[in-house]
Amino acid sequence: MMLAQQPVLYARPGPLMIIMVIMLCVPGLLHANQQITQTFELRTGWNTVFPEVTPTEANPDVIFEGVPITQAITYYPQNSPVQFIQDPDEAPWDKHGWSRWIPQINREAFLKNLFTIQANQPYLLYCTKAHTLQITGTPEVKKFAWQPDAFNFVGFHVDKTTPPTFAQFFEGSAAHSAFHIYQLMSNKWQRVEYPAATNIISGQVYWVWCDGGSEYQGPMEITLPGTGDGLNFLAAVDELEIEVTNHSPNPLSFTLAPVSGRGSVPLSLKRSDVTAETVVSYERFVSYSPEVPLESGETHGVTLGVRRKDVTASEVTGVLKIIDDIGNAYYIRVSAEKI
Repeated sequence: MMLAQQPVLYARPGPLMIIMVIMLCVPGLLHANQQITQTFELRTGWNTVFPEVTPTEANPDVIFEGVPITQAITYYPQNSPVQFIQDPDEAPWDKHGWSRWIPQINREAFLKNLFTIQANQPYLLYCTKAHTLQITGTPEVKKFAWQPDAFNFVGFHVDKTTPPTFAQFFEGSAAHSAFHIYQLMSNKWQRVEYPAATNIISGQVYWVWCDGGSEYQGPMEITLPGTGDGLNFLAAVDELEIEVTNHSPNPLSFTLAPVSGRGSVPLSLKRSDVTAETVVSYERFVSYSPEVPLESGETHGVTLGVRRKDVTASEVTGVLKIIDDIGNAYYIRVSAEKI
């Protein structure tokens, strides 16, 4: 006896199901507004890269999948100074402090000890042919931690099109005044002979000697509240201040503005006019520069507030860029919660 074929029922998604799908998708969309993409033009042989972002996918097995990169190497400073090696091929990658990634297909892959690509960590990459590498992620601000009386493996937060020279960057630091700086050229570390005529290249890494201890952060040091890596307007936080300090010997100005296309956090700029009494006012934040440049050693505060009534989702995100007039630049992630 043949059984009657059962009808196939198709259920139309109900409002609750649609809401649940949206809730699952929205967090990813929100954090996408905080992401920027860095592009690195890699040559055949050894290259350096300095990610300013925490990658969306930090596993090097994923980042370097299908690309002609056969080694990624970095150095994590220890208590003792690192030995400067002029030829990358001769570096002691198996020594304490060094970490190395190689592809899974390599028979020595079990020896790798580099499992995450991090923001503000310098890397050496070996390419078998020229390649354009892009890393997308969330920008992170991190201060230099200079190792005293040692070469430091470092990258810099500078503008891609108008970066400072090494002389401009280190003009305010006695610990770096000797300009013992090396850059990678033709697979060899070569000394920067003319620091006043050589621009720092965004996304590249250098060996820089630090004479004694130093907390120097460059001509423009920015200090962010809380964890110090972004602006997070939590439910109980309505205002946050960015501190900008001029460490150069010359007057220095800067501009702070949202990055176009990177979300829209409704922010207001707080102004305080001090006459007979202090008058506080708020205006929609579009961009900001101080009325007069900062003198050497001066710290200037910029206070931003979130307009809660204009926060249309449970959380909104975005990115700000701050750049000084000699080309030092930082990207700052911003988020705000709805009450």
